Amino acid sequence: MRIPLAKADYSRSVAETPAIPLVNRYFESDPTNQKDQVGLLVRPGLKKWLTVGSGNIREGGIYSCPGAFDEALFVVSGTELWRVDQDETKTLIGTVTGTEAVSMTATDFPHQLFVANGAGLKVYTDNALATGTLTSSGAISNGEQVRIGSVYYQWTSGSVDTGTPLGTSGAPWLVRLGSTAADSIALLADAIGATAEAGTDYSTALVANTEAAVNSITSTTLIIRAIAEGTAGNSVATTETGANIAWGGATLSGGGGTSFASVTVPDNDGIISVGYIASFVICVVAQGFDKNGRFYWIEPLESTIEPLNYAAAERSPDPVHEVVVVGDLFWLPGTSTNEIWYPSGQEAAPFLRQQGRLYDKGTWEGTVIRIMDEVLTIDAHGNVWRIGAEPQIVSTPGIAQRFREAINAQREG
Repeated sequence: MRIPLAKADYSRSVAETPAIPLVNRYFESDPTNQKDQVGLLVRPGLKKWLTVGSGNIREGGIYSCPGAFDEALFVVSGTELWRVDQDETKTLIGTVTGTEAVSMTATDFPHQLFVANGAGLKVYTDNALATGTLTSSGAISNGEQVRIGSVYYQWTSGSVDTGTPLGTSGAPWLVRLGSTAADSIALLADAIGATAEAGTDYSTALVANTEAAVNSITSTTLIIRAIAEGTAGNSVATTETGANIAWGGATLSGGGGTSFASVTVPDNDGIISVGYIASFVICVVAQGFDKNGRFYWIEPLESTIEPLNYAAAERSPDPVHEVVVVGDLFWLPGTSTNEIWYPSGQEAAPFLRQQGRLYDKGTWEGTVIRIMDEVLTIDAHGNVWRIGAEPQIVSTPGIAQRFREAINAQREG
């Protein structure tokens, strides 16, 4: 008597057919089977490796990125973020509040791990860039100087091209003096990065500082960071001549150290998902509050979010669940639509939506899985889709029914 093998678990209650269980095995073609060339293979068992922390492992709470942090594994156990190195050394990094799902992504230079928990965003580094803070306590005057590394800047109420500015002590770059101390600090920040109007805001020949860059700015403070990673940045000199301005130290400091700090998000938005593509970090905002589809991006080498660095999914107002990076594209799966974006290389609009590639089935939140250059997901009707060059349903009616029942149960709470 020949008994056919079941290819998968099957249950179809609406047809009142008997269930076929497939326990701890998976179906695969088998050319050594001379009758029907199929076989059921035993699923490999799991073996305990390590115990990390004392809390439950959060959804999304296990992450590792080839090339970053020497292949270390990061684990969120309860409210604790742990690092597990290849030699199995476990290091407690800090706290990730809440019980919600987390999302993590890493950059290779500088080594940074971004952790989102829905309420906020944090960044960890094990080889921090050196930083320094210039603080203003009052008015800034004409002729006052600031030194950053080997480059000198001087505020002026006259022409920014007077003499022959070279960025040296005797011939500093000239920076326009603002009407307030806050304006003057902002103009200095522009000069450091050469990001404003040459010949008007600073000397025409001025070039961006090669030793330091602006990290963040307020009305009274300017925080800069070294461009060189690690302890090398600790030798970048920071001096000033102003009566109402002062650096926190004679050089940048903190380079090479370990830190785990909060990232300021515009409007105090929560961040629910992060992804890394083309040296940018994509940060999906907590949905609702008229911000469905919105995402920010963090510039290469930075760890802060500029308030104007954002875009939004365009085709539908449905909420976006997460960001999923697939090759040189990133997906924004939503409740009723999915959009695919790509790095454009344009400074004004670094990301654009890919035209002509649609998958308008929506997704069940938390079911998007990337496998190589394809995506597997479950739509709002319980169907499992394989999405590569073309979307294709890969689930059976029985599997889809079981997913629909689970979706309905989740909606009913």
